[in-house]
Amino acid sequence: MSMRLGNRQEPIRLLARRHNYFPQRFLWRGEQYNVDAVERAWTEVRRNRKVARHFFRVRCAEGTFVLYQDARLNAWYLAKRVRG
Repeated sequence: MSMRLGNRQEPIRLLARRHNYFPQRFLWRGEQYNVDAVERAWTEVRRNRKVARHFFRVRCAEGTFVLYQDARLNAWYLAKRVRG
């Protein structure tokens, strides 16, 4: 079961990266989450072959989340929280 946030973007603050690429720690709604594992990573490319977003499915003690980085703005968002 997953909790979709709809078209609404939930901004997060990335606090640390692993290997200068993967999310390691982030802040969402005033709570800090430590990433235990990156389960999947993929990139969304636009028609003009420019990278639009980098997606990461991450597992934390509190659950699994899908995060993405808007490559154009260098801004981070929560796309979905996956609940088991």
